[in-house]
Amino acid sequence: MLAGREIFVFLRPFCIRNMKKIVIFVLSVVLMLLSGSCERMVPEGLSHADEQVLRDFRIRYPKAGIVEISNWDEGSTEIHFTDADGLDGVAIYLGETWMITEKTLYEDDFLFAIPRRVARTYVGTGIENEDYSSDYSYIVEVSRNGLDKKQYEFHCVAPFADGSQEVENLRYSIIIDEDGTLLECSHSSFNRSVWWYDIRSSIAFVKSKYGDVPILGAVNDAGNNVLFIRDHGNVKTVTMWDKGYGFEWVDTRYPLDMNTVLPASWRIRNNMKPHTRDKASMRLLPSIVQKVYSMDLPLGQC
Repeated sequence: MLAGREIFVFLRPFCIRNMKKIVIFVLSVVLMLLSGSCERMVPEGLSHADEQVLRDFRIRYPKAGIVEISNWDEGSTEIHFTDADGLDGVAIYLGETWMITEKTLYEDDFLFAIPRRVARTYVGTGIENEDYSSDYSYIVEVSRNGLDKKQYEFHCVAPFADGSQEVENLRYSIIIDEDGTLLECSHSSFNRSVWWYDIRSSIAFVKSKYGDVPILGAVNDAGNNVLFIRDHGNVKTVTMWDKGYGFEWVDTRYPLDMNTVLPASWRIRNNMKPHTRDKASMRLLPSIVQKVYSMDLPLGQC
């Protein structure tokens, strides 16, 4: 027993010294791993990006891996990244202000990657045999500064035939907000949202004209900013025209209820009876806020 106690006393300082070494070693490994993860967040050679921008980006997308950072001439920063789900994305900042983020969805399984309500609305458009392999086609999730919801954009081509006419590759542009509201389904060729990332003046106009209404989404059509809002229960399309020195309101459009009785003068001019119309919509023009009624008969199922 004495020998045992003597051996124990002899080994005690030795064990303490080795435990300290083990602890120091473990801490060193942890610090190395943390250092490595930080380096992966911001690859070497990208120190030219503003630190405030990177700090905001890390808060928004803590698990994203930065692929590339570039600075544009007008003072904007473009951050290309891969998110936690493996989707490629790009975030754009103007100065230190986040403007827009676009994530690209894979065409093979996008219906399982988007919210169920969005998927149901997409299927409900009735488009069949759509092709997402063309240069025009892409699917993106867009988050934008000043908008209340994310929006999902589907740009593809699909065959169309109605018995009287046939189109092999008809373009479709479908815009749906994250709650499943169909904002647009047409054959327009909208500009990519990241190309027109600064729509703050158009958002400010909508807020000043319509108050604190929900802004559901936005696109750019041939240089014109088009915003979708919900006002008094109606989804309205507000178009702003780019005049070169700023954007000016062009019109606001929204569909009328099928039971709406149109003015008699309009019905006579268009040889229509009350309540017999196809997607009749009301258009508000900026000049004395005139009400103009028009027929909307687009090509295709949209």
